[in-house]
Amino acid sequence: MVKRGKGKLRTALVNHQARSLQRKAEKQHAEAREAALNRKAKSKNSSAKPKPKKHVSPFTRDDTILLIGEGNFSFALSLLCEPHCHPPHLLLATSFDTEQEVHEKYPDARDILTEIRKRAGVYADSILAFGVDAGALHKYTPITGGRTASPYRWSKVWFGFPHANRAGAGHKDEQRNVLANQLLLLRFFVSVAPFLTRGPIPTYAANVKKIRNESDDDDDDDQSDDFHADNGPKQSLQDIQDLDQYDVQEAHTKRAFQPPFRQGSVLITLRNTSPYTLWNVPMLAKRLPKVLAPIVASAPALPRHMHAPTVQDVERNEAYYTLWRSYEFFPEDWSHYSHRRTVGWIEGVSTSENQDLLRRTNATAQLGKHSGTGECRTWEVGLRDS
Repeated sequence: MVKRGKGKLRTALVNHQARSLQRKAEKQHAEAREAALNRKAKSKNSSAKPKPKKHVSPFTRDDTILLIGEGNFSFALSLLCEPHCHPPHLLLATSFDTEQEVHEKYPDARDILTEIRKRAGVYADSILAFGVDAGALHKYTPITGGRTASPYRWSKVWFGFPHANRAGAGHKDEQRNVLANQLLLLRFFVSVAPFLTRGPIPTYAANVKKIRNESDDDDDDDQSDDFHADNGPKQSLQDIQDLDQYDVQEAHTKRAFQPPFRQGSVLITLRNTSPYTLWNVPMLAKRLPKVLAPIVASAPALPRHMHAPTVQDVERNEAYYTLWRSYEFFPEDWSHYSHRRTVGWIEGVSTSENQDLLRRTNATAQLGKHSGTGECRTWEVGLRDS
């Protein structure tokens, strides 16, 4: 046996201790790395959980509401029914079609209209209007209130899923379709401006008014959900308990049409996917005076009985808008609502409720963060100083 000297034994012991310390350090490093990876994965999974979606109630009980472009009038019925129970004397639902055309295009419309008139009670003859052109609202007495009445009548004007096929613009070319629908919306924006109520800006819009006015050069296709600080007055428990009784009273007691003292707004709801995103609703509203002439010059010609607005019309009607907010529209929030296409019911193509609105699309380009997701969106715009 070879005997080792004290120096060699000391060296071997030091080496052994060094290897032990190395293995211990490597083990601690591996454990720390694994713990960091676990924390990262846990954090990622936590952040990946979908945030609860925000449901916005755009109407309050004292709103005077004008509905434009109703199809089968099911949205109007939803407003009258629980849980909304909107007072019928503060609601006017209109359609581009005549009543006979509505019956022919939408098989369920007759029953819906009957139910609306029943719920409207003493207002049955004044809650519906047919043959109304969204681009010439000044022609219709139910909207204007007559020549001697104040024109500032409507605090909320909702145009749900507009489409220019009603104006005979069934073009196959996508660009012509886009222009036709942009012209439809521009005509509406110019036409409706004189009939919006005037007064203080609602709190949820006042906070973004300055930002919106100062950022006109930013991305116009704004689809942010960052404007929900206040959805309007909240109903008390007593209000909710009294809804049914209040609804009966509203339907059987003549009440004065009294618009609220606040700035009115326009709400446009569309599917948030191509080709509708190409219409660029926020841009049309914010830059109306600048884009009007080029779009009028490029869009398909309007029917003879319709007229394109001019910049002078914009100035006369003071049709200058700013974007207040945009938010997701949930059809299920409107219990009696059943979407219908502008062309009417097509057997084998049309759906019974709202499947058309919520279907996903894989064929369209991703033109925005929500494009192709099957969501619907509402843009709310209000008047601003010129």
